[in-house]
Amino acid sequence: MQNLKDQNKLSLAALTGMPLLIIFVLEVGISETKSVIDYVTGVGFVALAVTLLVLLSDVIPQSLKNKIVFLRLWNELPGHRCDRLCFADPRLEKNELQTTWEHVFGGEICESERNALWYRHIYKPVMDEPQVQSAHLKFLLYRDVTASSFVILSILIVWSVSGVQLPYLGTIHPWAIVIEATFLLCTLICAQTYGKRLVVNATAIRTAT
Repeated sequence: MQNLKDQNKLSLAALTGMPLLIIFVLEVGISETKSVIDYVTGVGFVALAVTLLVLLSDVIPQSLKNKIVFLRLWNELPGHRCDRLCFADPRLEKNELQTTWEHVFGGEICESERNALWYRHIYKPVMDEPQVQSAHLKFLLYRDVTASSFVILSILIVWSVSGVQLPYLGTIHPWAIVIEATFLLCTLICAQTYGKRLVVNATAIRTAT
């Protein structure tokens, strides 16, 4: 059976490539003066960039991706805050959670330890449930897309500051950074949403069993 990250490869390539294709059209433009070779070369650049980014997604440490997504240097995963997330969900009773799962949701548990406890006692027993797997799959997808978009945005900013003229592309288009930054913000929000949903869904299913 494929692991979750392998299942996401095609979706990761497609989502990462979308803003790059838009930026490519802006850079190259649509004009009669452009030859087929110009467009083929540009598409080749995009395909190569997407391939490298997909490969890079396996190299970037998970901890760094999580820091980028949740904008935290420490205790970045939502499992560290599972108490607050679950107490706010209408499907879950705060008193029941604190009574039945005191070793996970008790007020005396420090934030740095809570994620490991949630993973062991809540997530692991229900990790194969469809709702849990779906949220986990989408979290991993949007987390990897966010990390790739962050890399792309960093490169675009360096390109803009340096003023370098690239073959077939020239200087950077003024809208390129805006497009990639907007896309990054959207994927970051999606990754955060599915990461939190994973925590709450797993807890809801675990407490029902």
